[in-house]
Amino acid sequence: MTSAAPIPLNSAEPQPGHRKLWPGGLKWRQARAGYLFLIPLFAGLIVFRFYAFGYNVWLSFTKAGAFGPPRFIGLDNYRRLLSDSQLVVALYNTVKFALIAVPGVVIVSLLCALLMQYRFRGESVFRAIVFLPAVCLPTAIILVFGWLFQTQYGLVNAVIQTMGSSPVSWFGSEAGVTAVVSIIVVYLSFSVPAIILYAGMQDIPSDVYQAAMLDGAGPVHRFFSITLPLLTPSLFFVILTSTIGILKLFDTVYILLPPVDHSVSTNYGLTLVYYYYYLAFVDAGQRGYAAAVSLFLLILILGVSIVLLRLQRRFVHYGEDG
Repeated sequence: MTSAAPIPLNSAEPQPGHRKLWPGGLKWRQARAGYLFLIPLFAGLIVFRFYAFGYNVWLSFTKAGAFGPPRFIGLDNYRRLLSDSQLVVALYNTVKFALIAVPGVVIVSLLCALLMQYRFRGESVFRAIVFLPAVCLPTAIILVFGWLFQTQYGLVNAVIQTMGSSPVSWFGSEAGVTAVVSIIVVYLSFSVPAIILYAGMQDIPSDVYQAAMLDGAGPVHRFFSITLPLLTPSLFFVILTSTIGILKLFDTVYILLPPVDHSVSTNYGLTLVYYYYYLAFVDAGQRGYAAAVSLFLLILILGVSIVLLRLQRRFVHYGEDG
């Protein structure tokens, strides 16, 4: 009885009875099925991301109205950016909201994450309240806050009047609009960062705290010497994502405030995305200039992200290997 000859491992030709393998050890039929499932994803990326972005870049060099094909005008839209007073107002408001709301999100989420570390009565209720803004409709939350800060019938002004003060016109001044919008943005944005920071605290080894307690370190000293330095990777992620999100602020000011008056320079709630919306959809004859404004916002977000990524080398601690 003769035994079958062994199949050479380095044979370049497929052996009879063996299916051809795809790189990585997958059979071709299995690999083909995987690529078929990826086609919708790649098609969506090409149509709604790459093509849309390229078309938007091209549109920024044109004068595009509501009807008719766009007309190429070169760099005129970008020259207009340099002298647009409304763009300055929108940029000022956007940066102002970011400078106020981002620290607010970090502080509130950090405090909530610290409280979730402890066990107390009503702990489950507190965690549900913390996560509530993440599962509620943002529009409903904004409308509720709009009612709370309403000038004549709002609950906030009712409390102020019971204390002997006159009602505040929250939506009639820059300080009022800034305060209300910042409070709403912080409330809408702190839930997920709180969960991220809480997860980061769980990764801190307990023996580090035990060693610090043996050395006589109190809760405040342990927080600033152990928790905060070891939490900087999670804090950096929260700061970066919150900054990008708030620089794209639109829904809060759109729902809460009256329509933008393009002829007025004191639009307290005008942001860059709101200004883009006004140019592209309300005043449809300026779609080309709106595309230039959107690219200006892209450059702003990219620049801020690069600055934050550079700063992380000084303030973020990734451990001994970082």
